[in-house]
Amino acid sequence: MCMGFPSTNSTTFTWNSSSIDFRMPVISTSRVIGLVLPDAQLLGSIPSDLGLIEHLRHLDLSGNFLNGTLPATLFNASDLRILSLSNNEISGQLPKIVGEMKSLQFLNLSGNALFGRVPSNLTLLPNLTTISLGNNYLSGGLPGGGFEQLEILDLSSNLVNGSLPPDLGVKSLRYLNLSSNRIAGEIPPELAARIPANALIDFSFNNLTGEIPQSGAFLAQKPMAFAGNSDLCGKPLKNMCTIPSSLSNPPPNDSTANPPRPKSPPALAAIPEIPDGNSSPASAAGGGGQRGLRPAAVVAISVGDITGIVLLLIVFLYVFQVKSKKRELQQQQQQHQKNKGDRGIGVERGGRNERAPSPSASPESRGLVALSWCLRNKGGDSDDTEEASETSASSETEAGAEPPHKRGKQDAKTQAQQNQQGDTLVTVDGAELDLETLLKASAYILGATGSSIVYKAVLADGTALAVRRMGESSTIDKFKDFDAQVRSIAKFRHPNLLRIRGFYWGADEKLLIHDYAPNGSLANISFCKKLGSSPLRLNWDARLRIARGVARGLAYLHEKKYVHGNVKPSNILLGADMEPVIGDFGLERLMPGDGIYGPAFAPPPYQSPESLKNLKPNAKWDVYSFGMVLLELIAGRVFSEVELCQWNAGFVVEERNKIRRMADPTLRGEVGGKEEALLTCFKLGFACCSSAPRRRPSMKDAVLMLEKVAATSSSS
Repeated sequence: MCMGFPSTNSTTFTWNSSSIDFRMPVISTSRVIGLVLPDAQLLGSIPSDLGLIEHLRHLDLSGNFLNGTLPATLFNASDLRILSLSNNEISGQLPKIVGEMKSLQFLNLSGNALFGRVPSNLTLLPNLTTISLGNNYLSGGLPGGGFEQLEILDLSSNLVNGSLPPDLGVKSLRYLNLSSNRIAGEIPPELAARIPANALIDFSFNNLTGEIPQSGAFLAQKPMAFAGNSDLCGKPLKNMCTIPSSLSNPPPNDSTANPPRPKSPPALAAIPEIPDGNSSPASAAGGGGQRGLRPAAVVAISVGDITGIVLLLIVFLYVFQVKSKKRELQQQQQQHQKNKGDRGIGVERGGRNERAPSPSASPESRGLVALSWCLRNKGGDSDDTEEASETSASSETEAGAEPPHKRGKQDAKTQAQQNQQGDTLVTVDGAELDLETLLKASAYILGATGSSIVYKAVLADGTALAVRRMGESSTIDKFKDFDAQVRSIAKFRHPNLLRIRGFYWGADEKLLIHDYAPNGSLANISFCKKLGSSPLRLNWDARLRIARGVARGLAYLHEKKYVHGNVKPSNILLGADMEPVIGDFGLERLMPGDGIYGPAFAPPPYQSPESLKNLKPNAKWDVYSFGMVLLELIAGRVFSEVELCQWNAGFVVEERNKIRRMADPTLRGEVGGKEEALLTCFKLGFACCSSAPRRRPSMKDAVLMLEKVAATSSSS
């Protein structure tokens, strides 16, 4: 008899607050083969008496409020085939005795708080078809081998580490989910051969490296199945693998009678080897019985020698060219600094033209010259242009070729050309900075995109700035237009917006100067990166602070009728106190792209669905992107479109008791007693990611909700 809710005909079940009281039936011939009570709001711990039900085959207590540990006596039910205790609050380790249940076919303990290693003897169960242990705290390596009848294996959202066992797969496997763990290393090709071609695989958000096997089931997976592994390459990912260039080694000597002789080095390859004393004449003369080397061998040796000589010449010419260019650049630098010392450099501060002293040529003044090097590399000829303009203007003045009123217009035109082509540093925020100081700054590359490079510039006084080099990629070729655009961006001033300090304008070089964020971007400590890639760990308060700061910054932009359009973790910079600042806003006006808003599109999955159809930016774009960032902050992973449809705000309210299991596993210990605050954040995140833009809240409303969350979190 399979029991659901209490039956008056035989066995009576009474559920107390702390245990289950089983009263066995009076009729001895009655058998209880099943106990199925899912989502019955049961409380307390699992009693050890359950294992005394001799013929129990089906036990389903999922979706309740059961706590405590798994009693070892539970696994004494030798006939148990289905065990489902998912979505409870069960803690402790999974007993090894579970691997002795020979009749077990279905094991579902997902959505609990189990920790420790996965018992290795699970692989020995001959009838086991389904293992679902996802969303726990299980650690250690993956068990390999065995699993003769396994069809479903789900260990997602745990702390499993180690590498992928080559013998993990079996021919009966239909679903393998190892996502959101800490599994490292390459995917063994043997694993691809053991998994059926029609199986579904999810290895996303681990630390896997190397190339995805191009065989079997791996060819049929979508990119999302391997997302979040930054060092993984190959199809279906867009990150293609690079083929290392290496010289192939010659095949090994097939002779087994004698040990292989050391080969002659390439430079002496033309000298034939002296045959061994015990070698036969035929073998010494070659396979054809002729004396000397074969013609084909001579040709191969000659080609090898010629190739080696050509490679040496190429290397020599390359080194010679690099040294020549280095000497030429040093000469240009000295001439560049000498010319600037003679006539000074035009610097505009707050709208006033001043003269800056020339840079010193001493080695101490140059330091790490990455910034000045990039200026010399592309804008080193600007002095010649300026000198030519000045010579031309002075010649016309001396010759008297133009009347006074035309000469005044020509002087203004010449001055405008000099402003466009000369080296000019403009400060737009009252910063005390001159070109000489900037050129002396030690510079380190922070990151690069397709059209720009960002440096960290450390001034002589220790002040750190971030400098974005746009080079020739800017679409604006007039100084006044560039100046106007930068100032229009710099006018947005808010504690959570990146502060623009100024810019440098050169003939072929453009630099944008802004504040430096010492803790990098949110992407640096994103949850899809390698474990240990950042020393920072975001606790609950830090994540809430970041969410509030981003919301405030976006609300300010929307209040000013401005749309960011590219909200993503890499554009959220973190200050010394983990206070966020939003960067990269307004760059679509300075950088190239398809139309004025081309580069402003946020990448998937942060891009709102309607932005693919409507090119006119809308504030709801930013709301959607913010929702994705918020969900990633509190859940520790990126939600897919399918999950966004399934995990809507209404569903979260119904699952209030399970909200802690949705949070990042590293936060579960911190959010105890803060379920209401956590629930509010999830509701806000899902509301912001609504597929209908009109249903999304405004950023102003989002700020108010997060302020309330912060207040309740601090009081709890």
